[in-house]
Amino acid sequence: VANRKQNEVNRRGRFSPRNVGGNAVARRNQHVIAHAAVVANTNWDEINAQYQVESPLQVMDSALKTWGDDIAIAFSGAEDVALIEYAHLTGRPFRVFSLDTGRLNPETYRLFADVERRYKINIEYTFPDSQECMDLVRTKGMFSFYEDGHQECC
Repeated sequence: VANRKQNEVNRRGRFSPRNVGGNAVARRNQHVIAHAAVVANTNWDEINAQYQVESPLQVMDSALKTWGDDIAIAFSGAEDVALIEYAHLTGRPFRVFSLDTGRLNPETYRLFADVERRYKINIEYTFPDSQECMDLVRTKGMFSFYEDGHQECC
């Protein structure tokens, strides 16, 4: 469970403790409310029909054009590189984030570094709240997330 206060997003889409202040949070909340109105008034059936005939690159371009830095690609491994490649090919700015559980394989961290270098991006890493993690491990054990299908950890 990500600690929201540590992970407020600044105007460039980077996680920053500087944005925890009331004004930054209030501005972000206003922004979210404005986008919620847009989402509520969007004809998703029409968009879905349009995307059925478009290429993945066209879909990515449309999403980045429409939503800008209000959307981001969730990145956790090699299969997500395709989305990053499509975003890169659009020529538009894009954001990528990852939840670092502290339990990723060394190869995953190397992949993250390779992707950052290749695409000249900074992946926005978020981390679980340490106290919540400690409480989970104390009550459920070190490997409960394997047994419960990641219900509580992710």
